[in-house]
Amino acid sequence: MSDSLAKLSTELEYLIDKTWNLYVTVTDFQAQSQPRVDQVLNEIIGLLKDVDQMKDQFQDVHIPGQLLNYVDDLKNPQMFTRDCLQRTLERNEEINGKNETLAKFADTLAVELSTQFPTQMAQYRLWKAKQSSIDQ
Repeated sequence: MSDSLAKLSTELEYLIDKTWNLYVTVTDFQAQSQPRVDQVLNEIIGLLKDVDQMKDQFQDVHIPGQLLNYVDDLKNPQMFTRDCLQRTLERNEEINGKNETLAKFADTLAVELSTQFPTQMAQYRLWKAKQSSIDQ
């Protein structure tokens, strides 16, 4: 896969270079530039065909749609991973906060239930201890 990826990268670099050459030639177009325009267009078509023929080597590559949106918004695709990790860390902190709150609530609830229903809570603790010993 790395050889295929390297070849694809090289082909894409050539394609970008030829597209830039076409842009420069067309921007300063003169009648005698027509053969050069035709030559560069044919080279671009050839490179596109080469890239198209390589597509079967990359069937197992999946690109997240969010990454494509990132590129469409003219953002650096390398920053996508950083931003994705940042969102994950923020979400992780949020979930950890909820877990801590639920744990505190469960402790408070157990204390309150023990004061209101001491017999039932003692039975519950015995049942819970038996269940944990069975699970181990």
